[in-house]
Amino acid sequence: MVEQPEFGRRLREIRSARGLSQSDVAGKGLSPSYISLVESGNRTPSPKAVRAIAERLGVTVDDLTAPAPQERQRVHRVEVVGRLIAARSLQAAGDLARAREELLDVVRQAGDSGLDEIRWEAGWELALVLGRLGRDEEHEEALRSLLADPLTGSSPLLRARVAVETADMLRRTGRLSESVRLAEEALEGVPADAAERVQAQISLLSGRLESGEWERAAGLCEELLASAETLPPGQLRATALWVAAEHRFAMGDTEQALTLVDRAVSLTGPDAGTGTRVRMLWAAALLHLAAGRDDTADALTERTGQTVTVLGTPADAARLAMLRTLTAYRRGDVEDALEQARTAAATDAELPPLDRARCALAGARAQRAAGHRSAAEAGYRTAAALYETAGAFRSAAAVWRELSVPDGAPSGAADPLAVVTP
Repeated sequence: MVEQPEFGRRLREIRSARGLSQSDVAGKGLSPSYISLVESGNRTPSPKAVRAIAERLGVTVDDLTAPAPQERQRVHRVEVVGRLIAARSLQAAGDLARAREELLDVVRQAGDSGLDEIRWEAGWELALVLGRLGRDEEHEEALRSLLADPLTGSSPLLRARVAVETADMLRRTGRLSESVRLAEEALEGVPADAAERVQAQISLLSGRLESGEWERAAGLCEELLASAETLPPGQLRATALWVAAEHRFAMGDTEQALTLVDRAVSLTGPDAGTGTRVRMLWAAALLHLAAGRDDTADALTERTGQTVTVLGTPADAARLAMLRTLTAYRRGDVEDALEQARTAAATDAELPPLDRARCALAGARAQRAAGHRSAAEAGYRTAAALYETAGAFRSAAAVWRELSVPDGAPSGAADPLAVVTP
């Protein structure tokens, strides 16, 4: 008796073990496309076709139709789990391209074998790898697939984990309203003491900060600070303090903002990736610059530079050049500010939209200080357009106000350059 899809899986296993192609198994009355349909479980072969396939494989009909024993299933599961562990080792070693290929195979293999939990874990790891590789379209496709997965829907914690990663991806790619909506959904049904709840709070507060919903986010910021105090020292607590610092700054409490961001930097340890360390140092330096703390800003800029020199990406180099543009601008070294702005502009294509807006705004200030009115206006307009396209209308309005002020000084509101989220 032929049972699909088990018959197709068994056929594929035996054929692969013998080094045969689908064309090798095909022949009179059986085409390669027919063999493919049988292997995928989309066609149930007739008894005559089963006998022909068995003969070409050199096995008995019973070898093809007998149910797989429990031991076979157990060994196969161990093999798939081993490949997942190997893919994680490749990630840890920084070989993301090979990790991607391995995880794609694990997802397919686990799916064909009905190992849904392993397939889900491999799909999640694949999504993270695609994000680190900067493959935006594949990253989004992988996350959307996980959101639609029945396993995700069956667990509020899994749902929160995937929704937060998707919300953060949407924010980085300049889709703030979508990001906020998904982060709000991520909070639903998650226990108060779960780490996933803190991650969802961080994502939601970040989205509301970037989109300019500062007042509406006040209660959320207090909840996040209360949650952060219950966490052990580590990157999750550091990130929570960092985002809370940005909200305090946006609301005008600069001293508290600096206290919180300095605590965040001190808590950032080896569990933080290079990109996270660079961005947090960058955010802290920008906050200190906006507060007029030039000495501490210089020290943080130096630390950022050291990290970027050793392990940074082109995007990190662009952020560093933007930061150096502002530090040179603050000390009145216009030529150095212009040179750093040119360096940032040469590599800012690597940056997400909101960071490109920040680079354009920093460059516009340097151009204005040098008396280059046309270039400065073009920079301001570019920055405003990038903010508007992303949905960061409050930051866009601040840029337009700064352009309209004769001396170019920011107009009282929080400097949009300093509102930097994870």
